[in-house]
Amino acid sequence: MKQLYELSDDPKRKNFLDDLFSFMQKRGTPVNRIPIMAKQTLDLYELFQLVVSKGGLVEVINKKLWREVTKGLNLPSSITSAAFTLRTQYMKYLYPYECERLKLSTLSELQYAVDGNR
Repeated sequence: MKQLYELSDDPKRKNFLDDLFSFMQKRGTPVNRIPIMAKQTLDLYELFQLVVSKGGLVEVINKKLWREVTKGLNLPSSITSAAFTLRTQYMKYLYPYECERLKLSTLSELQYAVDGNR
């Protein structure tokens, strides 16, 4: 977990990660290992900031904004499955937190977005 804290000196990063990990622990889905993408640590803090800045997960899916998110995370554009992988990781590690803290969408809206973008 330490790697996530060390990715930048942004003081908001520590508060976000502490809150995220504590929230996930309390709901019984602790984050036990950090997701990896393109052989590097997937920065959950940056991923969350990028998705939320675009209106949250449902908006990103509906407006197909994954390419912008991929760019924002400096992931190589050669990863063809980037959108799917990011969406899966976001749903697993960050979406419950987004719902709880920001209430940008509901699970049914998410399901509708996912179904509509197959």
